[in-house]
Amino acid sequence: MESNHTMLKQKLGFFDTFKQALSLIYNTNYFILLTFLSSLPLFCFSVYYELLLQRTLVQISEFVRQQHPSNYHHNWQTLLHTAARMTDKFPNNLIQLGFLYVVPLHLLELCTAFVTVNLALTTLAEGKKTASKANFRGTLVTSIWVLFFSTCTVLGSVWLASIYYVILNNLGYNCKLYFGVLYRAACMALLAKYLEWRSIWNMAIVVSILEDANGANALILSAHLSRGNERQGLLITLVFSVLGLALRWSGLFFECYERGNGIFAQVGLFCMVNVVKWVVYMVYFDNCKRRILKKKVDMEMGKVERSNLRTEKTEPADNNSSDCRTKLETE
Repeated sequence: MESNHTMLKQKLGFFDTFKQALSLIYNTNYFILLTFLSSLPLFCFSVYYELLLQRTLVQISEFVRQQHPSNYHHNWQTLLHTAARMTDKFPNNLIQLGFLYVVPLHLLELCTAFVTVNLALTTLAEGKKTASKANFRGTLVTSIWVLFFSTCTVLGSVWLASIYYVILNNLGYNCKLYFGVLYRAACMALLAKYLEWRSIWNMAIVVSILEDANGANALILSAHLSRGNERQGLLITLVFSVLGLALRWSGLFFECYERGNGIFAQVGLFCMVNVVKWVVYMVYFDNCKRRILKKKVDMEMGKVERSNLRTEKTEPADNNSSDCRTKLETE
């Protein structure tokens, strides 16, 4: 009991979580080989997806620059007109990108996450637990929930940001300065909340892979496990979000869409970061689960200690009462 309690007291910090995840990856030869093989379909498809995405973003940027010079005042009528023209000019690319992200890319990322988390758990638990086919079906259901919540949150945030941007541009200087500060503070708070939700959603995928829960149950269990540890989950999500954005913007900056070697290097780094991300979330899930178990052990030990104190208090009283009865009987 004491050894288990000592083990549960070991709480992994933010850097310790990354350190353990990297040790799981680089200290196991078959882990690197199997994750490399499982990431090949994602790598091949991501090359095509990134080429289409970056070329579309460059075309949209040039189109917006032509419509709005740098010294031009943006009001809501011109912005709506530009958005409508952009939708008419790039309908096929936008529809194709949305379909490719929702169906093939999302499914390939899920398959890679499923293999990576199971391999990491096998390494961590020394082969004591393996996954079944039913787990992947549950993971797929959970991923659909996660995709729905994530898409709705992103689209809603973009819609709110667009409305406030239009309103701010049509206010006076003093009002714009005052409301601009409130607007930036609200955006930072919303971003922090989104990153916190994102960590819960990503850990729900891990919960579906490793536990007998899927869909709403996996999301509820993930929120319960991460309670009290939200800051670490937020930091983990922030790190991988920044890495993903940095890789994507570096591809645009260096024009990787025009060079074959550049896009291969970018997508290769993206797949490596993706593997590390899911191992980190698996370690984070294990840490949260140990923390909840530690609380239960502490509560049980507290109950035992309180019961022992009650017993110690009642025993002297019982002895005194028995002595009095003995004296009365002798008299």
